[in-house]
Amino acid sequence: MPDAHAPAGPWPTWIRRQLRRGWPRRVHLALESGTPSLRGGLPVHDSPRFSICLSGTGRYIVLRQQKQEIITLQRGDAIVAAPHALMEPHTSARYLAMGFVFTPEMTRFLLAKKGPAGHRFLQAHHASRALDEDGRHFLQALQNRRHAPPDDLAARRLVELLLVMAAEVAAQPEPPASAAGKARFTWLAACRFLQENLHHPIGRQDVARFLHLHPNHVSRLFREFSGQSFLDYLLQARLERAQPLLKVPHRNITEIAHACGFRDSNYFIRCYRRKFGRSPGQDRLSHFE
Repeated sequence: MPDAHAPAGPWPTWIRRQLRRGWPRRVHLALESGTPSLRGGLPVHDSPRFSICLSGTGRYIVLRQQKQEIITLQRGDAIVAAPHALMEPHTSARYLAMGFVFTPEMTRFLLAKKGPAGHRFLQAHHASRALDEDGRHFLQALQNRRHAPPDDLAARRLVELLLVMAAEVAAQPEPPASAAGKARFTWLAACRFLQENLHHPIGRQDVARFLHLHPNHVSRLFREFSGQSFLDYLLQARLERAQPLLKVPHRNITEIAHACGFRDSNYFIRCYRRKFGRSPGQDRLSHFE
């Protein structure tokens, strides 16, 4: 059965194709983090990442001087996000993009399409090798250029170097691993995907489709490595996401429920009370008192 440890396939070729085109043409930087109020309930990712717009128009919500701003990418442009910085696709974006995420335990390769029907992943690969020290220095050097314009040559060269390193990671064969090791790695990839999409009405089928797994296999992974069913794990993650949002004065309970992936605010309130022994409204009052 396919899993997150599957071979890289076309990724090295795809990456080198972008380099031969002289991409990225411009580099936008998303470096600011912010409170749940400033983020508007959008998630903040704890790992550095960047995306290249392959076609269409990419629009991303970022923070600039602690205000939400929309950055527009054309074909060949890149956007780089620092850890904990806001970088979220805008609803009006229509693009095909190649993305790279550098977590402590893996390097993720994503081919995503954003259209009128929403955001979906066409391809995903998870390599068990994390970014090395040189790559981390390149990312830090990009963050140091926070005031550089999008056509900054140094920023473009740094992203090119990261692309070269990503192609090398994708081309390397995966080290031998036991069946349990591969299963745990796949589960970690599933958890990452869930955490990044809690604000959507995501379910087991979405995770299975993303990782090219059978939905029953997804359930087995969560039962084995979290000790919970998939639905229990997802519900707990949504409720934990809600807690910091309750500290935002101007957001009502319905908005908070939707930001955490609940379509029904009454169901959110019932689940919250069952989990924490008090209603979200009571928790909100205790924060402000």
